[in-house]
Amino acid sequence: MLLRVLNLRGRSSRASRPLAGWSVVVTFLLIGSALIATVWSTRSSVVDASDAVRRGQALALEQAIRADLADLEGPPSEADLHTMLSSHADDGLRYLAMVEGKHTIASAGSSVSDGDDVPEGRANTEHFQEVDGRLRLVVRRFRRLRDGGRNWRVVVELDPIQAAELRDASTATLGIGAIAAASLLGVAIVLVLRESRRNAEERARERERRLATLGEMSAVLAHEIKNPLASLKGNAQLLAAMLPGEKRKEKLKAERVVDEAVRLEALINDLLRFVRTGEIARVPIDPGALVREAAESIKGEVLVETTGAPRLWPLDAARIREVIVNLVDNAVAAGPPVTATVKLVRKRLVIEIGDRGPGVPENSRDKIFEAFHTGKTQGTGLGLAVVRRVIEQHNGSISVETNPGGGALFRAEIPET
Repeated sequence: MLLRVLNLRGRSSRASRPLAGWSVVVTFLLIGSALIATVWSTRSSVVDASDAVRRGQALALEQAIRADLADLEGPPSEADLHTMLSSHADDGLRYLAMVEGKHTIASAGSSVSDGDDVPEGRANTEHFQEVDGRLRLVVRRFRRLRDGGRNWRVVVELDPIQAAELRDASTATLGIGAIAAASLLGVAIVLVLRESRRNAEERARERERRLATLGEMSAVLAHEIKNPLASLKGNAQLLAAMLPGEKRKEKLKAERVVDEAVRLEALINDLLRFVRTGEIARVPIDPGALVREAAESIKGEVLVETTGAPRLWPLDAARIREVIVNLVDNAVAAGPPVTATVKLVRKRLVIEIGDRGPGVPENSRDKIFEAFHTGKTQGTGLGLAVVRRVIEQHNGSISVETNPGGGALFRAEIPET
């Protein structure tokens, strides 16, 4: 009963710790998402602002070109165009051309289009167009600049420098925000993994403390109960043998005393075997032969497959035999046919015991390896706890899953060292 209470307390504390760990991940994830959303919103605002800056730059440069043209006495010459280009280069001006009809009369700078007229492109709300990243607009002639009735105009191309700088800055900010959010999530995952390892180590220490306490209790039980119980059982057996008649009431009561004494003796032996903390002695043995011999000691037909088993593997033969006997005995009780497979998988010895019984529900697959947990009407519930303890002493692990075709499949993995 005491161990059951300790197990319940341990499970409740373990249930809260993963929730606390994942709450950190969720918190950091929310912070990162909020950061990304804020940066994205800011970038959208900057993109809108850059469009306004681009339009403003185009309109300002248009007014400057108009002012320069107004200062001329007639249509601009190529020299005039070069002068205007040089004067406004810092404002993004890259190309000027005086166009008459479909022909370019004079030009300065390099254009992104080979055509003389305004190229086809996506029109903005203003009278300029975007062509290959540049803005292109037409400054039409003034009436006072008419020259013999000639109809001419000036084509202007400019790079939206300020708008591009704003977009680059917003993109860089978005990248920094994404890196910061990823860093937050990475830190959260590292913290949770570290906390999970710490909790696992704490649970292992807690289990060892409980086992140590149980071991002390078992030592007292062995000293105070086992010897008197053996005397009681022996005298009850003598009494049952001395009483005449197979079905007399007195003889049946004496035999019942013997049965209960045997049951208590088995309980004490199971408890002592569970809390045994002696060091295991691993020596190279044939794991296939060990499993075959252990399976043959159980009443019932067991199909043993050792084709993929290594020739030798370092094991504590007595303790592993105890594991195999326990697993095979449970499998036979669950439902035949029973299979036992020994193989080498990724440099680990794998022992699988399968049956065709009702299987183990998913919500019970961890609990069945806890002490005193049993689904049988008889038994101590220590068998699978002993199995897990022995496998863990070999630095291995054991799990249960659904057997292909139905039933349960117990899988023990043991590393070489």
